[in-house]
Amino acid sequence: MVVARHDVVVEPGAVIKFWKSLRFGRRCTIQANAYVYGSRTGKPVTFGDYVVVSHGCMVLGEGGASIGDFTHLGPGVVLTTQYGDSRSDPCTPDPTVRYAAVSIGRGCWIGIGTALMPGAQLGDRCVVAPNSVVFGRWPDATHLSGNPARRSQRTGSRPRAAGSTA
Repeated sequence: MVVARHDVVVEPGAVIKFWKSLRFGRRCTIQANAYVYGSRTGKPVTFGDYVVVSHGCMVLGEGGASIGDFTHLGPGVVLTTQYGDSRSDPCTPDPTVRYAAVSIGRGCWIGIGTALMPGAQLGDRCVVAPNSVVFGRWPDATHLSGNPARRSQRTGSRPRAAGSTA
C-alpha cells in the first residue's frame, strides 16, 4: 500500500517503487503512466500538499528529493537524483553512481519534457519552460528556459498581438 489516505490519488498505470521512502502531503495526484522511484536506502522523497505529477513523469529519488506545496510537474518531466561518476569505468557490471538531492520550492510550474538534474534547487514560485534542462540553484520567482536552463525574461501576463510594440 502506497497511500493510506483517501485524498491522495495514484492513478491506474502509475508505477511506484520503494514506497517506504515516499511521503505525500494532502491532495497529491500521481497521474497515469508516471514512474515514481523512491529510495532503496531510505532517503526521503517528499511531495507537499496539492502536488501534481503529470502523465509520463519520472521521479528518480534515490538521492532524496523534496517537491513543495502547489507544485506541478508537467507531462514527461524527469527529476533525477543520480548520475554516473565519469572517473569510473562505465564498462563494468557495477559502475559507480553518485547521488545529489533535488529540491523544488512551493508553487513551481515545471514545463513539459523538462529534466531536473541531480542537485538542482528551485526556490518558490519558479517557472521552467518546456524542454529545459535545469542544473544548479535558483532563487524564488525565477523563470528558466533552455539547455542548460538560464534565467529568461518574463513577457508579461498576456501575449502581445503580432506586430505590437507596446
